[in-house]
Amino acid sequence: MKKRISFLYELCVCLAGVCLIYLFFHSRNLLFVKGSTQDYCRLEPQGCVVEKDRRAPVGIREIYQIHPSEIPAESNALVFRTVHQNVDVYIDHKLVFRLKKAAGTPGGRSPGSRWNTALILAEQQGKEIRVEIQPVYEAVKGLTPVFYAGTRYSIYMEIVRQDCLSMLLSMIAIMIGIGFMVFTAYSCHSLAFDRSLFMMGQFAMLIGIWKLADTGLFGLLTKREDMASYLSLLALLLLSVPFTQYIREMFSRRDHWIWNGLCMVHIGIFLLSVGLQALDIADLREMLWLVHLSLLLTVFVIIPMLYAEVQTVGWSRRLKAMAVCISFCAAGLGTDMVIYYRSGGVRVTNLGMIGFLIYITVLGVVSLQDARRLIAIGMRAKHLEQMAYHDQLTGLYNRAAYAEDTKAEKFSAKGSIVVMFDLNNLKYCNDTFGHDKGDLYIITCAGWIFQIFGPAGKCYRMGGDEFCVLLKNTTRQECEDLLARLKQETNNWNRTKQEAFAAQIAAGYALFDETSDFDLADTRSRADKMMYQDKFQMKQEQEADSCL
Repeated sequence: MKKRISFLYELCVCLAGVCLIYLFFHSRNLLFVKGSTQDYCRLEPQGCVVEKDRRAPVGIREIYQIHPSEIPAESNALVFRTVHQNVDVYIDHKLVFRLKKAAGTPGGRSPGSRWNTALILAEQQGKEIRVEIQPVYEAVKGLTPVFYAGTRYSIYMEIVRQDCLSMLLSMIAIMIGIGFMVFTAYSCHSLAFDRSLFMMGQFAMLIGIWKLADTGLFGLLTKREDMASYLSLLALLLLSVPFTQYIREMFSRRDHWIWNGLCMVHIGIFLLSVGLQALDIADLREMLWLVHLSLLLTVFVIIPMLYAEVQTVGWSRRLKAMAVCISFCAAGLGTDMVIYYRSGGVRVTNLGMIGFLIYITVLGVVSLQDARRLIAIGMRAKHLEQMAYHDQLTGLYNRAAYAEDTKAEKFSAKGSIVVMFDLNNLKYCNDTFGHDKGDLYIITCAGWIFQIFGPAGKCYRMGGDEFCVLLKNTTRQECEDLLARLKQETNNWNRTKQEAFAAQIAAGYALFDETSDFDLADTRSRADKMMYQDKFQMKQEQEADSCL
């Protein structure tokens, strides 16, 4: 089920990417600004007049009158932020600015949340300004924008001041997320790969993208504030699954059906929201309450699961850290949601973001410590495995590795060639030149065997002066060619007299025969007989040479 959820979630991420790409090229706001183009002041409009308008999205227009006496002299811009509202700005009854969703483009009815800049030309200074706003959703009716008049530079610097903390926190979350994901990708070969830390990184990135795109400064800098709204909403829709997937790994009952069910609910909400948006039935903004509901549902699931975990296994370090972090997240998120809905979606705070950063940092550090411990265990296990299946003197595989390889379920003796080797005169070398020279004799011969036969098969030291090579997909002729190369290597060594001892390697081989061999042990016995015959022949030749 986990793999299915991961596949569905990755599908949702791809779908979100496709939506953003499509909207980037096809979604357009109709923006009209008359004029061309630095202190500022905050304006207080002379009340708001609400007029009925059948052509407006919710049937009303909200009209704000700004008297010339309120506008500082030499002002060249009127700047204000709207949230899912169409805008018309008139100076002396002449239209100078318009914002609304361009007809026939995808992305719903809303132009998004954005800062609007209506330029004031020199000849328009001292004239009355009228701002007509049409709410796109019922939730933003009566939402009064904050108006600034002055120079564009000074107003934009005020926007930077307001949003710099949110952008900083968002960038920190994104960098932490990237760090976790890079660490996981780098470490996946060093330990049993666990997606939980990767999901934590994905969650941190989505948190950062959500809050970053939600700032007015981000849209102002990118000059595509409609896309910033979609990016923010899609990131928010996607973050629930990695959050849940990471949290579940904290529990011993991580395979409980409730986790899979919760992930499927999150995925269902994403698909429903995107589907309704694509069919132009409801905008993503209108489905935001479902996202908030799913996040609350996640918290309500975690609490009883945490209680059951404590009753079962007690308070672990990870559970304590998670309980504290979830409390911070719940408090911050709850406060953000209350302020968000009471302000009609205009006011946002950084409390939830700070709570999530605490969560990401604390649990991320705990997870990294656990990951480092697993890496150390994995490295030790790998070292122990190396010692268990490798000969310490030569580095070749040992007898235990040979037994493991030939008894494995996937091993087939058919087509296998067993080559056996024995080093002549090893005892004489040890007794005459010392055990150091005897070890050098073994290491040197093992090096030749590995160099020549290693590319074609696996090489084993079966013990003492006995070696074995297991060849697959190799013909008899190819095996004999390799043996000839080995004999040539020993002859070259002996001719150059690089050491006081002479090297002699007796060898024999046998191909598995299904008609006569019960298993590979029979094949190895036949190779042994051939090897002893070669050994006997070498000794006879050596005795004949010594008589001459």
